[in-house]
Amino acid sequence: MRSLRVPVRAVLCLCLLDAFCILVSAGAEPDFSDGLVRLDVVVNDQSGNPVKGLKSEHFTLLDNGQPQKLVSFRASDEATGRPDQPAEIVLVIDALNLSSQQLAVAEREAEKYLRQDQGRLAYPTMIYRLTDSSLSASLQPSTDGNALAEQVAAGSDPRQVWRTGGREQASLFRAGHSMERNESSLDALGSIAIEARRRPGRKVVVWIGPGWPADNVGNSSFDEIVEFSTRLREARISLYSVTAGGNQKREFAYEDFVKSVRIPKDAAPQDMALEVLSAKSGGRVMPVASNLSELIEKCAAHAGDYYSLTFDPPRAARADEYHELEVTVDKPDVSVRANSEYYDQPTFYDQITAPREQITVDQLQQLLESLRSTSDSEAARRLSDLELTNRLSRTRMEKMKYLVRGRKANEEFQLLADRSAFLLPPADEIPSVAAPSIHDQRLMLERTLQYLHDTIPSLPDLFATRTTVGYLEPAPKQDQSWKIPATDQSLHPLAPESVTVLIRNSQETTEKTAQSHKHTNPRRQSLTTEGTFGPMIAIVAIVGAAGPHSQITWSRWEQTPEGQLAVFRFTVPSESSHFETRYCCLADPDGTVPLNSMSAYHGEITIDPESGTVFRVTAQTDLPPRMPISRSDVAVEYGPISIGTRTYICPVRSVSISRSRVDRLLHQWKMSFGVYGPFESALNAVTFSDYHQFRSEHRILTDVPPTP
Repeated sequence: MRSLRVPVRAVLCLCLLDAFCILVSAGAEPDFSDGLVRLDVVVNDQSGNPVKGLKSEHFTLLDNGQPQKLVSFRASDEATGRPDQPAEIVLVIDALNLSSQQLAVAEREAEKYLRQDQGRLAYPTMIYRLTDSSLSASLQPSTDGNALAEQVAAGSDPRQVWRTGGREQASLFRAGHSMERNESSLDALGSIAIEARRRPGRKVVVWIGPGWPADNVGNSSFDEIVEFSTRLREARISLYSVTAGGNQKREFAYEDFVKSVRIPKDAAPQDMALEVLSAKSGGRVMPVASNLSELIEKCAAHAGDYYSLTFDPPRAARADEYHELEVTVDKPDVSVRANSEYYDQPTFYDQITAPREQITVDQLQQLLESLRSTSDSEAARRLSDLELTNRLSRTRMEKMKYLVRGRKANEEFQLLADRSAFLLPPADEIPSVAAPSIHDQRLMLERTLQYLHDTIPSLPDLFATRTTVGYLEPAPKQDQSWKIPATDQSLHPLAPESVTVLIRNSQETTEKTAQSHKHTNPRRQSLTTEGTFGPMIAIVAIVGAAGPHSQITWSRWEQTPEGQLAVFRFTVPSESSHFETRYCCLADPDGTVPLNSMSAYHGEITIDPESGTVFRVTAQTDLPPRMPISRSDVAVEYGPISIGTRTYICPVRSVSISRSRVDRLLHQWKMSFGVYGPFESALNAVTFSDYHQFRSEHRILTDVPPTP
């Protein structure tokens, strides 16, 4: 759900549009300066010490062998680390794959590490424990090492992430069934990644255990290889494999499998081994040692010393497009560790699948005349493939609609007209009249400000019917992938919704008079429009107060049924903006967290040059790149309405258009989590009718005989 709001002054309020939210906020603006893909890079010298003080120019990022431009660069060492994104240590005690003797060593050494320095940990730390029946964990990251050590010593954790199996599955584990151990181990790592994905900052995950059997894929497949690569990277996890106790012989040479898995036939069981995932994540496979606490300390020692690079990937031609990454530093005798791969997806960017045929307003009228003898379905199909090059005015639309026959064709014609709401009018509606002088332009705007000040507050108490026809793209099919854009991006109408709009004492309320349309998928973005009676026209005053960088300039004359009107265009940059873009909601963790940002915007205001009366206003946000919402536009038209013996200028029609990502809920590794799907469009066409004034009348009657 998305909405649009604006600061209310006196009786002024603005058309509310639940596609994006514009309102005054004291909150901090989100940072959209980062690229779509992030890499946390560790640089060490020959002694294993972190190399500090490097700048972006020291780094080269190769994507499939080609230099990639960095979008952002940050050095996150102790001196420059961002306190809002501290590094974390995650200790995983793998009781499932450790023998009882190894488990005792692992717990003792983990306690020893946690109690160092009187239990004061340098980084927030989480504890996970994997057994043959469950994955459990700490409540949250903590720097209280003594409390965490008590948790390890007790052999139980305060929070159960999931529980599975039972006596039968536990007996299979004890019997050494590698497939069940493989599946539960990978479920545990996936679950840890999903939980870590919901917390900011880098995570050093130290897996204490020999890993899981690599001789059986179990649930592993190319799709799961892609998922692990993606979710570990998104969670900013560097995975470290630490073996507990004595000398152990590795099952296989994992170095031979740290390779590209580009297509399904490249996949092998060993690609999902702990050691391979560790190496690809930018972590390490630590050497076997008897002093486990020292190994853990080495893994955690420089968790906060890293460089964060972001970049925008190229556009993918297909789903799961493999890209190999390499980061180099122009310093001698240094080692560099970072994530070595990612899978590019078409939905990283918006994609329009079927461009429409361009047509002028005059050509549209000719086409409608030619379609009068065709079937409703054929006329609708022909209109659905079109896009106007100029705005179809309300007057012309009323004249043309009589040429359209059939329900389907009328819906497509109305949608075609609504899509054109933000375009310039045809040339014959733009008079060839010289622009007024700067002095006259100022007088026009002053009259408009006076109109806002005097006329709008004096509106009587009114009520009207607001009818909304919403348009959405078809709901995704059950098996439709979130990785590719929908093949059908056509818009289809929902059931109309009627609302009684009440204006009392300059305050607006609504009374629903019809059941609103219910969406079958609550995670789909919806668009709801609620109109108000003054304030979109107050945008002139808002622009004037937005600061010296804002601009309002002459645009053109327009010929309308109300006469020759003046059109001004305006722009407001983000640093002077009163508008906050709010997108609801982020895909993860649960689709309820909103995204807010102050946004630049631009638009037009159409006024009567003599009276200052406002007849049309548009507002279009200029959204920064990489946001999950790419378009948020609203246009409102005003016209004369006779109420009783007087005529008022009231809203008669509005159009709002948005384009934003939908989110998909995935279920994997015994977890549910959200991901961004493709962009979808939504449109609302709103009409206002049946205006009435709240008033009472009374008459004093004389010479009336008394009632017996």
